[in-house]
Amino acid sequence: MKKIPIYNQSPEAVGGIFIAYHSADDLANFDAKLEAHRDDFFIFFVLTKGHAILKCDMIDIEIKAINVLMIKPLQIHHGQDGSIDAAGYYIGVAPFLIPNNCIEIFQNLKTSEQLNTINTEYKEELLDTIDLLHRSFKSLNPNKAQIINGLFNALIYNLANIYSDSKSQIKELKNQSGIIYNNFKKLISDRTFLKSPSYFAKKLNITTSHLNDCVNASSGKSVTYWLQNAMITEAQRLLYYTDNEVKEIAFALGFEDHTYFSRLFKKITKETPLAFRKKFRE
Repeated sequence: MKKIPIYNQSPEAVGGIFIAYHSADDLANFDAKLEAHRDDFFIFFVLTKGHAILKCDMIDIEIKAINVLMIKPLQIHHGQDGSIDAAGYYIGVAPFLIPNNCIEIFQNLKTSEQLNTINTEYKEELLDTIDLLHRSFKSLNPNKAQIINGLFNALIYNLANIYSDSKSQIKELKNQSGIIYNNFKKLISDRTFLKSPSYFAKKLNITTSHLNDCVNASSGKSVTYWLQNAMITEAQRLLYYTDNEVKEIAFALGFEDHTYFSRLFKKITKETPLAFRKKFRE
C-alpha cells in the first residue's frame, strides 16, 4: 500500500517561517516535480504573475495573479500545471506561530474557500509586507529573526482579514467523514485538548470508533494525534512567546506532572521543550 508522504518544514526556516519567490522556470510544469503529499505546516501561495493549477483534497484550484491560496497542515496537494509566466511567493509557517483568532478563521475554511483574490483594499499593503518579509529572510541582519517575526505578524493579520470575507465558487466534494472531521476540529481548544476521544464522540453523538474512522479518512491521522497536536501547538507558543519555566507551562496546559509533559513533548517533537525554545529563538 502506497503511503502519502508527509513533509516537514525546510531547515532553512527562521523561527518557524520560510519564504521564497519562485520564478516562471520554477513553476512551469511543476506537476512533474512534486507528487501528491502532505505538509505538517501552513502554506500560503501568493501568485503575482500568470496562473497555475493545483489539486488540493481532490479539487482542482486555478490560482491567478493576484490570488492567495492557503494549504492547511496535512491537506493532500500537488501541482497540476502552470503558465510559462507564472511567478509568486511561497510562504511556509509553523502552526504555533499563527494567533488563535487567525487560525480559527483558516481552519474553518472549506477547501473551496482557501483560494482568494486579493482585492485593491489589501493588495498594496499585503504585497509590500511580503516583499519586506522576503528581503529580510535573505538578509544577514543580526536581528533577523525578530524582524521576520514582526513582519509575519503584520502579514498574517492581513491574510486573516482577506479570508474572513472569503467567497469562492469552486465546487467542493462533501462527505459525512469530512463533516464529522470538521466538527471535531471545531471542538478542540486549549480547554479540551486533554479530553479523551470519547468526550468528543459524545459531543458529536457518535461512537468513538466512528469518530476515529472519520478523522482518519479525512486527515490520515487519528483523533489522539489531533488532540496532541493542539496541545503541542499551544505549548510551542508558550515556549516561544514567553519566558515561563517549563514547569509553569506544563501546569498552565493542565498537566499535573511537568516531567510527564516534558517526556510527551519530546516523544512527539523529538526534542525537549528547552531545545525547542533555543532552536526557534536563535
